[in-house]
Amino acid sequence: MKFKLFDNPLMNSRIKTASMTLKEKLLGYLLGPFGILAFVAVVNQLAELYYTEIFYIDRIFGSGTYLLMTWVTKAVGIFAGILIAYVVEHSESRQGRVRPLILIGCLLSALSGFFMFCIPEMSNVAKLIWIYVFNILYNGFGAQLLALRTNMFTLCTRSQDDRNLVNLFEKMSSFLLVGTAVTLTVGSVLYYTMLHGHPAGNWIGLIGAFAALSVPLSFVQYYYTMERVTSEGETAKKHKESTVSLKDQVMALFKSKYWLMAIALTVVMLIANNLQGYNLNTNFCTIILGATAENGYNLWYTVASGVPMGLGILIVYPLCKKFTIRKTTIAFSIVAVLGCLIGFIAKTDFLGAIIGNFVFNMGTLPVIYILGALINAANDEVEHKHGFRPEGTVSVAIIMCAVNLITGIFAGVYETGLEMSGYDPMLDTLQPAGVVNWLYFIKYAVPAIEYLIIILILVFMDLEKKLPDMQKQIRARYKAEAEARGEIWVSPEELEEREREENARLAEEARIADLKEKCARLGLDFDTENQRYLDKKAKKTK
Repeated sequence: MKFKLFDNPLMNSRIKTASMTLKEKLLGYLLGPFGILAFVAVVNQLAELYYTEIFYIDRIFGSGTYLLMTWVTKAVGIFAGILIAYVVEHSESRQGRVRPLILIGCLLSALSGFFMFCIPEMSNVAKLIWIYVFNILYNGFGAQLLALRTNMFTLCTRSQDDRNLVNLFEKMSSFLLVGTAVTLTVGSVLYYTMLHGHPAGNWIGLIGAFAALSVPLSFVQYYYTMERVTSEGETAKKHKESTVSLKDQVMALFKSKYWLMAIALTVVMLIANNLQGYNLNTNFCTIILGATAENGYNLWYTVASGVPMGLGILIVYPLCKKFTIRKTTIAFSIVAVLGCLIGFIAKTDFLGAIIGNFVFNMGTLPVIYILGALINAANDEVEHKHGFRPEGTVSVAIIMCAVNLITGIFAGVYETGLEMSGYDPMLDTLQPAGVVNWLYFIKYAVPAIEYLIIILILVFMDLEKKLPDMQKQIRARYKAEAEARGEIWVSPEELEEREREENARLAEEARIADLKEKCARLGLDFDTENQRYLDKKAKKTK
C-alpha cells in the first residue's frame, strides 16, 4: 500500500541528519503539535457544553441521545483503529509509515471538528445525521490517526535520552501550553465572557479560529520530524514482519512482560481519565467550592493546577535522567496520593482545596511529562525478543481494541453518576448529598487509587537498566542480517560521526574562502592570517 502523494519531493522531511537536532525537537515536538493539540483540547472541552447548552440535543431527540452518540463514535473508533493499523503495517512511503497518516489525521480532525459545531439550518433528522457523521469522523477516525503520534517517540531515534526529551517537549506542548494556557483561557475566561449564554456564532467562530491555527502548525510538525528507526534496517524488518503471522505477533506481545506492564499502566490511566469527565473541575469548583464569575474561584483553582506544570519543565527531566523515570515516578506518585488526602480533608475550604490540588499536580508531573517514554520503550523489548516492532501493527490494534472496549465502558460514567445522584444545574451549590459525595469520589478517590496502582506496577518495571543491552543486541542482529545479504550496514553512531566530519569540512572550506576574500580586500597575507587563526584555535583546545 503506497501513499503516492507523499512520494513527491515537496513532501520530504526537512530533517536530514542521522541524529536528532535541537531544531527537530523544538519544531517537531514542541511548537508543531501545539496547533492540533490546542484544537482538540478546545473541541473536547466545549463539545458537550455546546450540545447541551446551545444545540439542546437531548431536549430535541430525547434523553440519552448524546450519551448514545458518544458510545457509537467510540465503537467506530475502535474498529477504525484496527483498519488504520492494517494500513500502517502494509504501507510503503519514503516519508515513513506513520508521519503521512498523522498529517492526514491533523487535517481531518480540524475539518470534522469544526463542522461538529457548524451545523446548517435543516430538518432535525438531517441535523442529527450531520452531527453523527462529523462526530464519527472526528472521534472515530481523526482521533485514531492522531493517536499514531505516540509512535514517533520511539521511531524518531534509538537514543533513550532523546526519546525522553522529545516526550517531555510534546507533553510541555500538550499539558503546559495547551492544558494550562488554552484550557485556562477558554474554560475560565472566554466561556464566561463570550460563550455561556451567547449565540452559536460565538462558539463556531472560536472553534474556527483554533482550526485555522492548527493547519499550518500541523505541516510544521510533519516537516520537522523523521522516522529513523523505521528506515533503519528497513529491508530486514520487512522480511521479519512478513514472516510473523498475526497469531504469532499476538503471542509474542503476551510473552513480553514489560510490554504487558506498559499496557496495564495504559489501562489504569485510561479508566481514571474516562471516569473524570471534562467538566469535573468546573462542577467541583461550582458545587463544592462555590465558584462564581464574580469571586473567580475557578480561575484561581485552575492557576493552582497550572503552576506545577511550569515547574515540571525545570525539574522532571533532570531528575529522571539522574534517578531513572521509574524511581522518579514512584516518588512523585506518593506525593500525588498525599495531595488527594489533603484535598479530601479540606472539604469545602477553598485554601485547603487549592493546596491539595497543587500538591496533587506536583505529584503527577512525571506521569504527565515523561512516563510515556518508558511505556513506549517497552516496544524495544518486543523487537529484542521477537524481531519485529509492534508500533502500528494489527496485533497491537486488536489488543488496544479490547483495551478501549474495557476502558470505554467508563466514558460518560461521570455525567451519568451526576444525573443518577439528582444533579440539577439550576440549584448551583444546593445539590443533593449524593452529588456532593459523587464529586468527592471522582475528584479524590479515583486518582488516589490510580497512582497507588501505578506505584505497584513500576516497582517491578525495571526496563530502563536493560535497554542499553537490548539496543546493542538489536543493532548487532541487523548488522549480521545485512552482511548475510551482502549489504553494508552503517550504525546511526557512525552516520552521526560522518555527518560531524562532513559539517566540519564544509565549515572549514567556508572559513578559508571568507579569509581569502578578506585578505584580498584588505591586502593581507593569507598564510600569515590563517596561521594566526590556527594557533589561536590550538591554544583553546589545550
